[in-house]
Amino acid sequence: MSLEISGFTTNLIACQSTLSGDCCPIDPTLDIRPWAYKFNTHGGTNNCDFLIDRRTEKGWTLDFVFNRENLPWSLGSVFYFFGVRDENDPYLYADNNLSFSFTSDGRIKWQAYRYSGSCVNESYQETFYIDSGVTPILCSNGTSKDFNITVVFDRHLRHTECEIENAGGWNDLITGDTIMNASDVVLSGSTESIRYTEELNKDWNDERYARLGILKIYLNGWPIYKIDNWEEIVPSKRGFQPFIQSWGGGTTGSGNIHVGTTSFNLKTIKYIEQPLNALEVKHHYITQVKPYYDIVECQDPCEETEILPFSESTIYFDDDSDGDGKTDTIYTESGDILII
Repeated sequence: MSLEISGFTTNLIACQSTLSGDCCPIDPTLDIRPWAYKFNTHGGTNNCDFLIDRRTEKGWTLDFVFNRENLPWSLGSVFYFFGVRDENDPYLYADNNLSFSFTSDGRIKWQAYRYSGSCVNESYQETFYIDSGVTPILCSNGTSKDFNITVVFDRHLRHTECEIENAGGWNDLITGDTIMNASDVVLSGSTESIRYTEELNKDWNDERYARLGILKIYLNGWPIYKIDNWEEIVPSKRGFQPFIQSWGGGTTGSGNIHVGTTSFNLKTIKYIEQPLNALEVKHHYITQVKPYYDIVECQDPCEETEILPFSESTIYFDDDSDGDGKTDTIYTESGDILII
């Protein structure tokens, strides 16, 4: 399943829940920033199911088309947030927040407020820290008009069925439960309605390995950043407004590390519930992005020098899908021959 939004509008609809938790259709995409919604509703026949999976089997992909409109990088700010919003208690927002933003010198920065723990003198000690990273400076000509940013998280382990919630998932956060309709169960034999308590704890920290993977960032189909053993965010019901996905801006709370709203023109957003590999990212760029947007390619190599993907090994297509008069070239991560 994926979420794709383009052609932002100012039209309103009658059922305007605005993060109220009501089971309304998804809020309209307005010409204001940020556009935020609760992704644990809006799905299913009654609009009360998760619109996107709480956690995917292997990872996810974010895809954006921006235009700076000649604005300075300092106005880029936060363009994506995921997690709990407006929460100020670190026990509620740690490991429950993530943002991507542009820096004032033209890089992409990711940030998350993390939880950790260790045994000290036979006692479990909890700690919190800010985790972050930045790409190299984005090439100026490749971002002079429309430009495509793709972010991919590919978990080392594929989780299926009950592994999704148990292998480093939200069940590791559960420390207790409460029967919400105890009197009805006793008097009428109704089915128990249980509310589970989610809290950061040692079991959650011990299962961190099951949340690790590779984070990659691409500019116009080229890899510019890669970090291994990056910990995914598994959204938790902890906090004031959990299960928020925010496009075009961040949020308050979480130690104020996600505050900001991008002033850049945000033309298209996509959230795909699987990690695209390098070939798929390049193919998506050639077929779904470049033909429809005013993109100027980087004149200098855009790829990060320490990233092995996109070496001398190439695949040549007998086609010119992007209309530039040249045969398309797809670069692979390993040089293997791929038949598509």
